[in-house]
Amino acid sequence: MEKTVSMVIACPNCKGKAVMTESIIEIPYFGKTLFSNLRCQECSFNLNDISSDSEKPPTRFSVKISSEKDLTTKIVKSSSSTVKIPELGVRIEPAPASEGYFTNIEGLLNKILDSFSFTYFEEEEKDAKKLKEKLIKQIEQAKTAKFFFTVIVEDPFGNGALISDKAKKEKLNEKEVFELKKRMSFLGH
Repeated sequence: MEKTVSMVIACPNCKGKAVMTESIIEIPYFGKTLFSNLRCQECSFNLNDISSDSEKPPTRFSVKISSEKDLTTKIVKSSSSTVKIPELGVRIEPAPASEGYFTNIEGLLNKILDSFSFTYFEEEEKDAKKLKEKLIKQIEQAKTAKFFFTVIVEDPFGNGALISDKAKKEKLNEKEVFELKKRMSFLGH
C-alpha cells in the first residue's frame, strides 16, 4: 500500500517554491520505506532520498558479483549510505546533495558511468584521463559480468541495504559507526 503526501516549501537553493513529495512504499525484504523528492519549480533543483520507516541497526551489506543474475541484486542507497566497490576503487559517500535511490547493481554501475560525463580532464592530466578510460572499460565489463567485483553498502542508520540471497549482512561496531558519522559530518552531511 502506497501513501503519498505533497507540500510546497522554500527551495534550499534559491528560496523559490519547491514541491516536497513523500511516499511510503513496502520494499520486499527491507520493509516500509520513505521515498522523498524535492523539486524546485523555479531553479529546477532536485533532490531524492530514501530511508527506512522504522529504526534499524547500523549495518554493512556485501555481495560478490560474478554472474549476470547477480547484476539484478537490489540496492537501497540512502543519503547516509556509503557504497564501495573496492575492485574498481569506487567509493560513493554521503554529502549534502547526496541522493538516495532504489535500483539494481546494473543501475548503480550506470549511475557511476553517468557521473563521468561531468568529469573533464585538461591535456596535461593524461594520467587521470587514462585512469578514467580504464575505469570506464572495467565498468562496461562489469555490466556484462565479465569483471567480477564486490559491492559494499554501509549505513550508520540502517537505511541502506543489498537485497539478494547472496548478500551478507553484518552489524557495524561502535567504532565503525563513529567513523562513518565522522566522515558524514566532515563531508558536510
